Amino acid sequence: MGLFDAISNTFSGSSDDIWDTISQPSDLESIVDKSGNRPQLIYKHSNRCSVCFVAKGNLEQSSKQLLEHADMHYLNVVKNRSASDSVASKLNVRHESPQVILLDEGEVVWHASHGKIEGSKILEQLS
Repeated sequence: MGLFDAISNTFSGSSDDIWDTISQPSDLESIVDKSGNRPQLIYKHSNRCSVCFVAKGNLEQSSKQLLEHADMHYLNVVKNRSASDSVASKLNVRHESPQVILLDEGEVVWHASHGKIEGSKILEQLS
């Protein structure tokens, strides 16, 4: 997927049903709790970063397969800075964007950033 396709997908609004939005620090508690029953994927995104648009597009391309195994959560790190800081501190994962964090049974089991964010790599972790 190219940069322009990723940007188009991001602004089209067609992906809204894929993501549960993280908008405040307390949302993280619920996500950690849910990970006891089903893996949870947190995607951290900045609208100021072109790499983020490509990463988000890649995840959305793989969303059908990913959603079979995990819930997907979207965090706009610029708009919701306090939630982003909470994710970094409570999960003990250094902040980056774009970034994917995979939780299972209350623990971070895998995380990646930038060009390492690929649906196929996440699916390997979920298998």
